[in-house]
Amino acid sequence: MSDGKNRQSLLLPILIPTGALALIALVLFGFSRVLLAVSHNAATVVALVAAAGIVGVAAWVASRKRVTGSTLFSMVAAMTGIAMVAGGLAVVAAPLESEEEPGAVVALAAPEGAATSGFSPDALSVPSDEAFTIGFDNSDPGVQHNVVIFDGPDADSASLFSGTLVTGPGETPYAIEPLAEGEYFFNCEIHPATMTGTITAAPGGVEGGEGVTVAAAALEFDTDMIELPAETPTTITFDNQEAGTPHNIAIYTDDTAAEALFTGDLITGPETIPYEVPALPAGEYFFQCDVHPTMTGTVVVAGGGGGEDGGSGGSDGSGGSGGEEPPDEGGGGEPAAAASVAAEGTAFNPTTLTWPAATEVVLTFDNRDPADVTGQHNVSIYGGETAVFQGELTSGPTTVEYMIPPMEAGTFEFRCDIHPEMIGTVEVT
Repeated sequence: MSDGKNRQSLLLPILIPTGALALIALVLFGFSRVLLAVSHNAATVVALVAAAGIVGVAAWVASRKRVTGSTLFSMVAAMTGIAMVAGGLAVVAAPLESEEEPGAVVALAAPEGAATSGFSPDALSVPSDEAFTIGFDNSDPGVQHNVVIFDGPDADSASLFSGTLVTGPGETPYAIEPLAEGEYFFNCEIHPATMTGTITAAPGGVEGGEGVTVAAAALEFDTDMIELPAETPTTITFDNQEAGTPHNIAIYTDDTAAEALFTGDLITGPETIPYEVPALPAGEYFFQCDVHPTMTGTVVVAGGGGGEDGGSGGSDGSGGSGGEEPPDEGGGGEPAAAASVAAEGTAFNPTTLTWPAATEVVLTFDNRDPADVTGQHNVSIYGGETAVFQGELTSGPTTVEYMIPPMEAGTFEFRCDIHPEMIGTVEVT
């Protein structure tokens, strides 16, 4: 009997404080959940009130001449009660914060060399009086960039937002508070003179194609559907995330890829580029990467009028958007010069072209290679690594006419963007 009492007297001094500590820890954990769920100001007030109550109870216990186990239990119970009451009052006074809809998301990129070339795009449209997010993609390796927004037309205005610096390649979302209707200037704080742009805030956003973003990675687009407004020029921001791999977006009337409505410039990742897509009639179209034709999807152009021809460029089927329009027969300028080149067996013939300087040239390109054997071909002209002209990709056998803008005298290289071993020389005299 005495052994049982001894064991009890030994265990109680251990069990009572251990149990009290466990209960206190449980209460504190629950209380912390409440504080994290309410607003910052409400959490601060509730924590101060609870702390004052607990200090008061502890002072009362300390003032007693004899502290018994029941007194300690009463203190723990009182602290628990204070925490529960304070938490309940906090929830009533400041309801739990709920997750709001993220709002509009607009894409903004700093491509490689952005310190000199600037943001891409340099104009953003957002809905006024609504929070929105800027999806910022710094594709400039080893260089820091960010976005700073000003309440006015230039950097002399008050700063409304300053994003954290991002070292490329890297991405971050910037959460922006609602902006009143108007125009706002933005720049990069590291390169404030060259990296600039404008944000236009308008009710419901600005009509047009701003904010349409498509990414490419692992030989796939991140979407198989692009939605565009009808009869409205649109900007598609193309983010090629695949290092060392060229991609583009080209839009065709259908999945035969025989008639191009728009051909985006090829870019080698990681890089971002804005594509200015011309107005298209309502309907469904086909898009692909011309280098990797397994990367495909559908363009849905909704609303507006337009013909029933699915967006074709006219009865002659020329339809392209890469600058390959028929030459202008009218006007008082110099008549266009003419040249021709063929592609056969993944080689150009001839490999030397000659035309006069400062004169438009109609270049007839005869692609004799079947597309299912060799893939697509085009003719692009380069001065060093700078593209002077990029012709629309064609699926052979077919013949197209490229309108080459006036060029300065000199020697240039022409090549196929899909098959860089297909090269030749242009002598402009």
